[in-house]
Amino acid sequence: MSQSSGSRAARMTFFLYLGTAALAQTVQHAEKFTGTDGGEKIAKCLAALPAQGGVCDARELSGQQAAAVGFTVGAPGKPAELLLGPVTLMTRGTIHVQAKSSIVGMPAAMGIGSDQSPTVIKAADSASLPAVVQLDGSLAVLQDVTVDGNKSAAPGSGAGILVNQANRVEMFRVTAQNSPGYGIELFSSPRNESCCAKLSKIMSLANGGAGLHLANTADVFVSLSEFENNGTFGIELNNSPTARIEHSDIGGNKLDGIRIYGTADSPLQANRQMIIGNQFGNNGGHDINIAGYDEKGRKQVSTGNLISSNEFIGSPTRPPGYDAVHVVDSGDNTIVGNSFSAPAGHPYKACIGISGPHERPDQVTGNTCTASAAAGKTGFTGGPTTVFGENLGKTSPSPTPTPH
Repeated sequence: MSQSSGSRAARMTFFLYLGTAALAQTVQHAEKFTGTDGGEKIAKCLAALPAQGGVCDARELSGQQAAAVGFTVGAPGKPAELLLGPVTLMTRGTIHVQAKSSIVGMPAAMGIGSDQSPTVIKAADSASLPAVVQLDGSLAVLQDVTVDGNKSAAPGSGAGILVNQANRVEMFRVTAQNSPGYGIELFSSPRNESCCAKLSKIMSLANGGAGLHLANTADVFVSLSEFENNGTFGIELNNSPTARIEHSDIGGNKLDGIRIYGTADSPLQANRQMIIGNQFGNNGGHDINIAGYDEKGRKQVSTGNLISSNEFIGSPTRPPGYDAVHVVDSGDNTIVGNSFSAPAGHPYKACIGISGPHERPDQVTGNTCTASAAAGKTGFTGGPTTVFGENLGKTSPSPTPTPH
């Protein structure tokens, strides 16, 4: 082989290497791909990542962008991260996030009302989506993103964010708003696939359903978050035990602040919740409502809950007849160190109301129910098995409790 032939072969090998290296880059940039809209460019960017996964940087796609169809971040065995910048991505299809994959926007404090974070994923007008963003794989992450269900122009019953049988996902500085259904839903079969999620600095507001709905999902951590002005409950725990809900604001919801219930045929039910250090106010029903017994299955389905060190501030618009903490046919609950106050014209029926023929012993101690909260009514009511310690406010155990 001549020297010139050898040089040509070497150059060809070098260029082939460069081409292969470019295709194998673990960081791809969405704006460099062609597409009819931003969603297609992002999809091609994600598809170009090598088999081991990588990062699709879409931060150059700013302003209002469209996605005519949804796309998927990551694949089995191929974790991917999608980086978004100051963008409002109007999507007509659900955006899926697979195992160990993530969507990360620009860091900002949680938006509220018209003041939003710079990174928004929103259902397009007339789109009827089961969810705007759906986390399908374990260890998936959603961070620094506002997800808007656009319920006024995109009717239906879908959630803003759906965790679909995905274990140990995490959400951090995420807002879920204006969804026709739930703001955030964690769904499992009775096998508890979505166990152990971590939700921190969440804002879920103005959704048609509950701000946060857990179905058949245990051991979820919620902290430093807000669940406000939702169409039903702030937080709904359906056959979902052992939640840890702490240092959050749960107010202004149309029905209860937190609703806890279950069924006897579920292997999980809704026992042993920890509700600590939260603030409740302006809910339309009870602030905490524990439905402890399944009449059909003849079994207690929510017992052993800890409700401690919360503040209940009442509501000037709440209809009469609701308790701050309402417990029916439960038992083995510890309700300790909570503070209750309310406008005198709109008092609670009771600060803590415990009733029901199936109620087992509860410990109620160290709670403070101010005169304005009681407004001449009983501050604490319980059944014959209720153990009252030292509480500030009028106590009236009832020998014949009846469910409300």
